[in-house]
Order: sequence, then structure tokens, then C-alpha cells
Amino acid sequence: MGYPASLLSEVCTLAAMMKKILEAAFRPPPKAPDADQEGRFAILPQQTEDELVLSEVHSKLDRALNFLQRDLGYTLLDDVRPCAGGGVSLCQRPPTLPALPKGQRSIKLPKEFPNVQDEEAREVIRFSPDTAKYAQYPDDLVLMWRFVNILVERSPSAEKKVKHETLYKTVLQGVRLMHLCDYSYSDVVVTLAYASVYFQSTYREIGNKMSNHEAAHVCVLLIYLAHSFVLDETCPLRCWQKHIFRKYCTLKVLDAALFRLFQMRGFRLRITEDELKHALSVLLCSNTGFDVILSLGDNSNNGNGNGIHHKDEAAAAKPSRSC
Repeated sequence: MGYPASLLSEVCTLAAMMKKILEAAFRPPPKAPDADQEGRFAILPQQTEDELVLSEVHSKLDRALNFLQRDLGYTLLDDVRPCAGGGVSLCQRPPTLPALPKGQRSIKLPKEFPNVQDEEAREVIRFSPDTAKYAQYPDDLVLMWRFVNILVERSPSAEKKVKHETLYKTVLQGVRLMHLCDYSYSDVVVTLAYASVYFQSTYREIGNKMSNHEAAHVCVLLIYLAHSFVLDETCPLRCWQKHIFRKYCTLKVLDAALFRLFQMRGFRLRITEDELKHALSVLLCSNTGFDVILSLGDNSNNGNGNGIHHKDEAAAAKPSRSC
């Protein structure tokens, strides 16, 4: 009696997955590139799917090993030392100081995973529905559009590298993550103002080496750098990697790129008062009217309180914020 074809197919798939995991476990994890390493990426290399899987497997193995050693007192063969007469002895590791309780750390974590539902997509002028659905609130679209305009104003040659759907989506994901961490809207605006200034100096140094895809992710990494300087409580880099960079690069690569961006700034994150005032004036006000107009569509909230309400005939800027 033969086995069903579907069962054989599932067994083959499972065997292939186990083989891939075992191969990844015995290969060294991918390393972050050196600062002088040349390639087709300027500062933030995009990793392949195999490298991302490999890094994830090693991270899980490291967590399992730490649990066995720290919590269960597991002893490895590396701890075995030869003794006189051909015997061996186990050398106990020195006790480590207890780690600080995580509850005492001054960080903010997103309340939920920033899932994007297709039915929540909003149609807007200049933005496709696929891009608009990444906005947590309608005002995010206006804010992001003005943020992009600042980047082009400060670096006119960067227009083709920042005015595209990939950057729109990635920036909206960063803003959405900050909303999920309960940052106030004013904190988000100030963070984007600082990031726009950081982008100018970064683009001046490596702009000609970045692709459109890399520029979009570097821009969000600058938003992270800005929020870590401006705000008292920060959202850890691992959360940004998990929710935004998960399919782009590993945490180690992201951390190395972040350090290089910090280094490009001469390890100085302060900006001048004039730079801040100008950035805020563009983000909060519009000299030519509303840059983005949400389509009227259906103004009902579908009974869940999360619908989009048409605030005024432009349905764009926050009416309570005066310029």
C-alpha cells in the first residue's frame, strides 16, 4: 500500500526545511561589512534571504545556549580541562552579576505589531492605495509628504532617490511605529525635523553611492537616530529591525550602519536653531495650501471607531495646529 502523494510532498518539504536549518546552524553567522568595504551599497547593505535565515537561526541558538548556561547551569565541552593521569575536570564559570530588570529600563515598546490591513487603505492624490495604507492617521500622509519636500529642498539632486513609493512606505512605517509606542504627535514632528537635517549631511557624503531602495532605509535609520537624541524614552533598535528592516538586513548590520551614520555626523546630533525652525516651519505649515488631499471615499467608521472622518474640505492638515 503506497503513501498518498500529498503526504510524501509534506515529508519532502519538512526534510528540506530541516536540512536548511541544520546547514545554517553549522555555518558562521553573517558579519556586518567593514567601513572601507566596497560594493554596490553605500552604508546599509541589503542582505539575501539565505543570510537573513542564517542570522535568525543563530540568534535562536544563542538564546537557547544562554538559557542552558545561565538558568540551568549546563556545562559545555569547552569547560572540560585535562588533569594529571589522563583524567578531566570541569571548570565552573565564574558567577555573573545579575542583569538589571527589564522593567527598569527607559524604553518604549510598540503596543502591537504594525499590521497593515488592505481594507484600511486610503486613496490619496500622489500616493497609491498600497502606500497610503501604511499611514496610521490621515495626517501622517501630509507630514510625510512635507518631510520628503524638505529632503528635496535641502538636497535637490536627491529628488529621484526620495520621491518614490518605497521611501513613502518606509517612512510611513517608521512614523506608524512611533505612534504605536504612544509618542505624542509633536514628538514625531520634531524627530522628522532633526532627521531631515541629518539626511542633508549624509546625502552629501554618500548620496551618489546609494540606490533608491537603500536611500529609503537609510532615511528611516536617520529617523531612529534623531528620535534617540530628541526623546527621553526610545524605542529599541531591535523593534525597528523587526517591524521595518526585517526583510532588508539583520540587527548586526543595521547597528553597524547606524554607528557609521553617527560617525559621519562627527558624533554630534545637535542641529542649529535656524535649521530646526526652518524644518518645523515646513512640516507644520504650507505656503501653497495643502500638499496632500485625501479622497472623500466612504467617511463611515464601519462601527469600529477607526474610520477616517472628513475634517474639512481639504481633509489634510490638523485643524488644531496653527502656523
